[in-house]
Order: sequence, then structure tokens, then C-alpha cells
Amino acid sequence: MQSPRPITTSSPVPSQQDDQLPHLLSLKVMRLSRPQFTATMPIYYEANDEKKTALIEGLDSLNISDLTASHPIEGKSNGLQIRDFGLSQMLKLPSAFGNIYLGENFSTFISINNESPFSVQQVGVKIELQTSSQRFVLSDTSTTPHTALETQATYDKTISHEIKELGVHILVCSVHYTAPDGRRRHFRKFYKFQVSNPLAVKTKLNNMIDGRVFLEAQLQNVSAGPMFLERMRFEPSEHFQFEDLNQCVKDNDDSSIFGDSFIHPQDVRQYLYMLSPRNAENDRISRTTNALGKLDIVWRSYMGDLGRLQTSQLTRKAPILEDLEVQPFWVADGPVQITLERPFRLGIRVRNHSNDNMKLVLSSIKTKMGSVLLSGLGSKQLGEVRPNQSAETHIEFFPLTPGLQRVGGLRVMDLLSGYTKDIDQICDIFVLSQSK
Repeated sequence: MQSPRPITTSSPVPSQQDDQLPHLLSLKVMRLSRPQFTATMPIYYEANDEKKTALIEGLDSLNISDLTASHPIEGKSNGLQIRDFGLSQMLKLPSAFGNIYLGENFSTFISINNESPFSVQQVGVKIELQTSSQRFVLSDTSTTPHTALETQATYDKTISHEIKELGVHILVCSVHYTAPDGRRRHFRKFYKFQVSNPLAVKTKLNNMIDGRVFLEAQLQNVSAGPMFLERMRFEPSEHFQFEDLNQCVKDNDDSSIFGDSFIHPQDVRQYLYMLSPRNAENDRISRTTNALGKLDIVWRSYMGDLGRLQTSQLTRKAPILEDLEVQPFWVADGPVQITLERPFRLGIRVRNHSNDNMKLVLSSIKTKMGSVLLSGLGSKQLGEVRPNQSAETHIEFFPLTPGLQRVGGLRVMDLLSGYTKDIDQICDIFVLSQSK
């Protein structure tokens, strides 16, 4: 159900016409939008089942029984009724132009009325929408004009356009017709309105040492009314695959962690996505690219109007990729328990990100090791490692102090080029005290 309302409640711009003589046709431009529920001021009272007065019986009859039956309220024992929210079954037509938001469809009703006592020939209308950067032709019948418009007759047209730009928009309506004396006449009117942003989107990035990227997207409803988020989807760039971390993970439940899809004005939601390199062979490209992907958001207003917003390409400041990357990994499967004064093994993976072959040696720097010392030989030959390839080895450590401890004090050296990389901290471990 849609209802027209005059668009002239926005800021009009002075019209242009061919002369100062009164025109035979009049133009009315109205915005089409859905009606709203009529808000009522509820009357609160205390019901008395034992002794009901005529006043209480009359107030009870105001309850919206059909809405209560189709949409029961939880905790009905509290006596809460839909009328307590100020809602009614009555609809009302909008009395103002209203807000237009980015991503919504702007619908307008154009009506040309022949108010003269004469028949007007070859009536045509051209509807354009002008923004700060471009101009759209929404409809143009001036080249093939309407044959005739009799006296008191109207020529109506409905136009719909998806709003894809913020700022001031101007609707330009040009009417052409042939007067009874054969003269070709025209006039033009302008209607200005403002397009606002319904959602504020902020992002935060965390680049991990293994190439993964954690993307935090903060979404805030800055519109005047509540909205239903029909879709919140991340579309990664070609170099990444992603995992949506906004779903429940217990009991095979894949529902949203937010519970429902309603977001009220000024409410904020925080979404989290984990991006991983799509192709290991092009790992260097994914680690150095600044393009991550886009957010595609689809919502509906509280009356069901559809809106869609797609962000521009989300970018980052690409991290500097060193020629050598050193990563730890656990040798044993399952949970690892490290006990005081008991050796443990840690895997070391060294990846060559340069364009040249390397002959690598892994050694220790005992002065930088802290309370977790190397057990065994002080150096290991990793052999020749080609570009974009990696080598793995296992090192045994000996913890001397309980609690959270740093593992580090390692050095990787390329015997061919002399390139050296010191690893002061490769990971943190928690050392348990010896059991009695």
C-alpha cells in the first residue's frame, strides 16, 4: 500500500518557463511512500477481575485482541498488552516529505492536469534527476508526446530510481505541449531534496604474522527509525577466502550471535571476519595487496521498504613483507602441557619470500633467551630453500621458571647472501609448576 505526498515540502528551486503568460497545464509532483501506524497515548489502569466498573470494561475493550492473538507477547502474565506500546491498527498518511536514505528506492508520482477549457495537443514530459556529479534521465516522452489532453483530464506517470549518491538531489521536470493557437510551449520546475546515509560503517584491521587478516566492521544505524538487517555479507577480493565469525558455534547452532536482525536507531553492531590467503603459490601477492573486499548490506525499514548499501573496496596499508618469515608450530597433536624443568619440542617453519635461493642456518643467541633455554646443539642446517618455499625443523627447549614465559633468542642466516634475521620472540608459553 502506497500513498502519495507532495514533494514540494522539500526545498523547491524557482521554475523556468518560456514566457510570463499563464500556462494551460499544471504540474504536481508527489513522493510515494508507505503509510505509518498511528501512534496512540495508552491509558494505564489497574484491572480488577472481581469488580469491574463501566470505565474498566470500556478500557479493556480497547485492547487489540487480534494483534495480541497473532503476535503474543512473552511474559503475558504481567498483563502487558500491545496497546501499552502505543500501537494501533489504524494507518495514517505521511504529512511531511520524510527522509530519503542512500540505497533506497525513491518513487515519485507525476501528474499533469489540464485546467484550461481548451484541449491541449502533443503533451510530453521529461523527468531528470541531477546530483552533484551526474544527471539521470528517468523518463522522457517529449520526443514521442502524448497525443492530446482534454480539458480537466490528467496525465500521470510513476517514476522509481535507486539512490546511489549522498548529498543534494534535484528533480527536474520539463513539460512540453502545443497550445490551441499552435504555439509550442514549455515550462520547467525543480524540486530539491537531501539524501542522507542510513548506516555508518567503520573498519579495523589486524594483520597476523601468518598472513591472516582479522577484519572488524562496526555498523551503526544512524537513520531515524529501526531497520531489519536482511543480509550482512562480506565479499572478499580475489586473493582471499574468508570465514564469518558472527555465528554461534555450540550445539550445531548456526544462528547469529546477535539473536535477532533488528537494529534500532543509534544502535551499534560489531562484526568480525577472518581472511586467509586463497592460493599458497601466490602467497606474496595476498600478503602485500591492499584490497580486502566489500561489505554488502541489505535492510528493510519497519514498514518493509527495501534498501541496499555496498561499500567501496575496503583497503589496508599493506604490511612490509620481509625476505624471511619464521613461524612456530607444535609437533604433538592435541593440547600441549609444558611443565617446569621438563624439555618440550617446538616446531620452527622458515619461509623464503625473496626471489633468490637461500642456504639457511638456524642458530641460538643464549644472551637473549631469558628463562627458556635451548636444549641440545646451538645451530641447525636448514639446507637450500627456493623462493616461496619453506623449511621445517624441531628444537627442544628447557623451561627454568613457571608462569607465562617468552620463547626467543633465535637467529636465521643465509649463507649465500649474508642476510640475517634475529627472532627475539617467536611465541609465549605458560609453564606449569612441577606436580607433587
